[in-house]
Amino acid sequence: MSSLAALSPFLLQEEGIPIADDPIIIGFGAAYLLIVILIGVWGWMQTDTTSDFLITGKSIGTWVLALTAFSVIQSGFGFVGGPELVYSFGTTALWIFFTAPLGFLLTWVVLAKRMRILADIRNVLTLPDAMYVRYESDWVRGLSGVAVALGVVAYLAVNLAALQFVMRAIFGIPLIWGLLGGALILLLYSMLGGMIAGVWTDFLQAITMIVGAGFVFAYAMSFGGGMGNISQNLASADPNLISPFGAMGTATTAVFVGISWWILFSVGAAGQPHLITKFYMSRDMTILKWGAPIAAISYAISSLIAFSAGLSMRAMVEAGQRQETFAPSEVGPVFVLDHTGSIIAGLILAALLAAIMSTSDSFLNIGAAAISRDIPRAMGRPITDDRTELRVTQAALATLTILSTVVVFYSQALVGILGAISWGFFAAAFVPIAVLGLNWKGATKEGAIASLVIGMAFNIVYNVPAEMAEALEAGWAQSLNETVMATYPFAEAMPVEAVALLVAMIAFIFVSIATQDGQEIPADLHALFER
Repeated sequence: MSSLAALSPFLLQEEGIPIADDPIIIGFGAAYLLIVILIGVWGWMQTDTTSDFLITGKSIGTWVLALTAFSVIQSGFGFVGGPELVYSFGTTALWIFFTAPLGFLLTWVVLAKRMRILADIRNVLTLPDAMYVRYESDWVRGLSGVAVALGVVAYLAVNLAALQFVMRAIFGIPLIWGLLGGALILLLYSMLGGMIAGVWTDFLQAITMIVGAGFVFAYAMSFGGGMGNISQNLASADPNLISPFGAMGTATTAVFVGISWWILFSVGAAGQPHLITKFYMSRDMTILKWGAPIAAISYAISSLIAFSAGLSMRAMVEAGQRQETFAPSEVGPVFVLDHTGSIIAGLILAALLAAIMSTSDSFLNIGAAAISRDIPRAMGRPITDDRTELRVTQAALATLTILSTVVVFYSQALVGILGAISWGFFAAAFVPIAVLGLNWKGATKEGAIASLVIGMAFNIVYNVPAEMAEALEAGWAQSLNETVMATYPFAEAMPVEAVALLVAMIAFIFVSIATQDGQEIPADLHALFER
């Protein structure tokens, strides 16, 4: 697990989550689940080929593309992990939520046009497809497929972890049944509808999130007595909670953590395959122009939930006006149920269900495609029949869902921390080979292979032992983690994921420069590098 997760984990306190016995809230939740399943059935009726299942046949417009892109990034991480991080560490987390909109602008500038051109030049459906076309290397395709599959398991776990809280809050069921039941509904929805269903559910829940965020912000400011009162209460407890860099570690460490998160969540956005593969789906090149500001502004508005709910709840607890009967992971659902009206609570929690379902659908699709399409092709054993490939892709969905459910069951990481881990894994793997590779003619397959191996290895080496130590609670696991972390040159609060991203980029550049001789770009790809 990340050095972020080396912080003492908060054990889940199931009794701390209030249960909605309000028929309005239950009705919203049930209605949204029904809508999601119906959209899945509709998507199944529209899906005939693998192309339809994975990229909707290049059929979506500007607003749908932009709002879909924003909503797959926000999801359960933003609504459960976000308030959790703000509640736990104060303004440190704002370096994620107030800088991530820059990531949309950067991603659109450096990748939108190029990814869409690739979809026209070659028959690419996945990110590893694109990387194979750029580098003409099965090794690059295979490693990219492995990176996608591994990252998807961690990222899907973030959303399932959030889903169990929301299911309990709405329907009053135990967390374990919320996890298992939610995973089952997700799997059914994903296997039926593919990306067609996911895109339209994304669009629906994006609008709901934006509207709901405004209401939650207003309720949170009222509950906390205004920003001045919130700041005063937090400063009285710990001035670092409202300092420019927050309360994660010492003052110096907090500065480095804030800057690292800024790099990770702005630059790292361009390495998220569930975001950048959306560019394949655009109807044509002209609709890409306004997507970036729409997505960035939408994300910024939706982040008001994390900012306002997290700070106001912590301020009221510190002031003694609210008893802490909940874990940080439960701050979002607790605030919505306890301190907003029935209609707003129902709207927000229903939007959360839709957000988690649609975002998880995106993860499942790209992960399953890596297993059924990218890795077999890299090994020289492609599935040549389109219908068979589609069925194998759908079967892979079940495997990934089960693995992610197991991760949630055994992991003690905060939802927000787990989200940072998975985001960072994708960033280190794909920012160098996608952003640099599609903008620099001198990038080579050797550089791509080196950065993929180093980026993945760095994250795994410094994440997995810590997770094993917490899950197994065995002496050998603790010793292994201590040995590994003894080699980490920074403070434990310093995110491994940001360091991995920088190391992978340096490796990519230096190895590419050293291996440039004799490598040429295919003639049809020169259009990628035209300004």
